[in-house]
Amino acid sequence: MPRLAAAATLVAGSIALAPGAAHAAAACSAPQEKTFNLPGKPDVWVGAELCIYSSGTSGNTKKAVLSINWDGSFLGGTRFDKFIAQSRVERHDTVLDSNNCDWKSDLNGHASSEGQMWDCFAWWTSAANGGWTADGVIIYNINNDGKGDMRWELGGSPSISLAPDGTETTEPSAEAPAS
Repeated sequence: MPRLAAAATLVAGSIALAPGAAHAAAACSAPQEKTFNLPGKPDVWVGAELCIYSSGTSGNTKKAVLSINWDGSFLGGTRFDKFIAQSRVERHDTVLDSNNCDWKSDLNGHASSEGQMWDCFAWWTSAANGGWTADGVIIYNINNDGKGDMRWELGGSPSISLAPDGTETTEPSAEAPAS
């Protein structure tokens, strides 16, 4: 799958909201991508995106979603000794909930995500207004590269707030994606 198509699939698949959700809002980071250089195996491209969703009565439910997809030729064998995604719900850069998703077997077992996304969710319920963001990291260990665990710090989502008229608003993210 061409990388641009994979990134477009990532964005399109991540912005859907539940129909009829009261005060629903979403803010997503720009698509982020990384090519993992694998010793003795074809490289793997991974696309990632972080979104924060607010829904429910008065927007009290906050959901952070870290979504990935990937593409690469596959010759068999082990690509990664570790591939853990961590999604975090944050308010003003304070972590309120996080969740780890272990996708090592998925990336080792499939050449690509075939246009589908793997999602890692974190949830928080609060009536507090403003400053809600999704943030995350991917901790990985490439098989046989001798480097051990590495971190891919992802750029967070823009923040969402509830305006005085009850509508959700977003602000641009101050965070820049890291490679």
